[in-house]
Amino acid sequence: MVNRRSAIGLSAGVAFLGAGAVSRGWGESVDNPAPNGFRWLGEFAAKGKGASDDTGTFQRAIDYVRNLALRARDTSCLPSLLIPAGRYVLTQTLDTTPWIKLCSVGGVLLDFSQMPVGWDGLTCRNETTLPATELRFPGDRSPFLDGTGGTISILGPGKARAEGSGIVLGNRQAGFPGAVRDAGGRNVVVTGWGSALRIDPLNTYLTAWFSSRFEQNREAAIRVAPGVGRSVNSGERMTFIDCTFAGSAHALDIDSDSMDFVFDACSFDFNGDVVYFGKHARFGTVAFNHCHIEGIDGLLVDATDAGKHLRTVFRDSIVLPRHWKRKDLNNAPRQLVAGTAKFSASGLEWRFESPQQDALTPLIGDEVPVEALSAMSFQKVAALPWRGAVINADSRFTLDSPGTPVSALTHWTLSSTAAARAAGELVTLDTIAGTGAPARSQQALRLATAERGDEPLSLTTRTPFPVNPGETVLAACTATAAAKGRTAFTFQFYAAEGVALGISESQSPANALAGAQATVPAGAVQATLKTSFIGWTGKLELSELAVWRS
Repeated sequence: MVNRRSAIGLSAGVAFLGAGAVSRGWGESVDNPAPNGFRWLGEFAAKGKGASDDTGTFQRAIDYVRNLALRARDTSCLPSLLIPAGRYVLTQTLDTTPWIKLCSVGGVLLDFSQMPVGWDGLTCRNETTLPATELRFPGDRSPFLDGTGGTISILGPGKARAEGSGIVLGNRQAGFPGAVRDAGGRNVVVTGWGSALRIDPLNTYLTAWFSSRFEQNREAAIRVAPGVGRSVNSGERMTFIDCTFAGSAHALDIDSDSMDFVFDACSFDFNGDVVYFGKHARFGTVAFNHCHIEGIDGLLVDATDAGKHLRTVFRDSIVLPRHWKRKDLNNAPRQLVAGTAKFSASGLEWRFESPQQDALTPLIGDEVPVEALSAMSFQKVAALPWRGAVINADSRFTLDSPGTPVSALTHWTLSSTAAARAAGELVTLDTIAGTGAPARSQQALRLATAERGDEPLSLTTRTPFPVNPGETVLAACTATAAAKGRTAFTFQFYAAEGVALGISESQSPANALAGAQATVPAGAVQATLKTSFIGWTGKLELSELAVWRS
């Protein structure tokens, strides 16, 4: 614990405030005005009670500024509260408002670790009848937690046991004209809570946080509580710039309607889900711009329980979705977006480190309404973004009825050097629903193979698919058999009028998801794909054979 009496006169504090900043004496009455525009926290310390608990000092200072505003019926000329560097032990919730400015002079630790686990740390509400005045709530328009002079850290009772939130924004009742607007923080660290920042959706909007960290909080970094009924006058432009969200079950947990979040140049590290929409969520957009997202145990976007009219937008960001708790799982392409929220991405870079092994799984679930995808890229391992990107017909063998023989398929042609092997039909398989997807039957093409697998069995697209010169086309096949062999892919490219151009051939090893890619040559406008199965024995079942553009 620092000696606050001596800390008041630190040169760092003088430099922070300017040459004319002089500390007030500890013995002065708190009723004195603040001609310098500030009051020191230490002026409100109780005399003769030691320094084991600083809760009273903080609340007296906050209430002093609050009473100034209530008496003046105006928040435009209030003094800031300056907090000298040090550790402050707090055992009860601090209640403040968006127009009371808590400013650090050096690094400040607000230590709530001894607080009961179910309590919140700091609540910011505006349940007053103060008028907006002609300046429209002027006292709100700067961070109420300002760590510009040194980081403000808010430490909770511990990630494993805390139930409360480090910071709570928003009113509890809708009858007050006061709003929690233009409220936020700068250079703030919140850790060791059930959730770092909780937003109560009653007259809460236009919040902005800068260069802050919401890390190691059990349930959520940001949680929007459902409240009572629908949100009231809340959710407009909730902005976070240069912030970090790490180590929570959900980085963003929205369980209320009408919430619009913007994250710019932020990092999301080692979370369960990045965005989770609860059952009360509807009518809102979450936008990510120039963000880095790394370590995802769950989903990038989970809207499986959510309502309607939700959107997520990703622009010029990086996603490295390796698991952070399950180290035994490879960072291979898997479903990362699920549910009913609309999805849009532009300039999104996916970083996978291992290929898929068993089945072709799109990153975006079939149930997700995709608005737009453009300029997506992959480092090291490519993946199918979503099935809407597939350009060949009947990639999942669903356009013909079960029982249709392979010779009568509308969009595929089977060939083999051994006539006895050229047999098969469409069958129905039992499937297990994927993340966020309803259970449904699945068709597959079942082919008969001979005991000898040295002669290839080939399946070719009957109808050419469109391509563009210079682009990359990819193909992958989900297949099972008693014994897997190698798979060879041959792209045949054609110019206008069906003039054959070059071919591109590649092979996949046995016991891996078969796949290939090729660059479309100049002049090509369409292509076909021939897939050959070499060394496969037993019943060969194909559930998907897809081609898509990178």
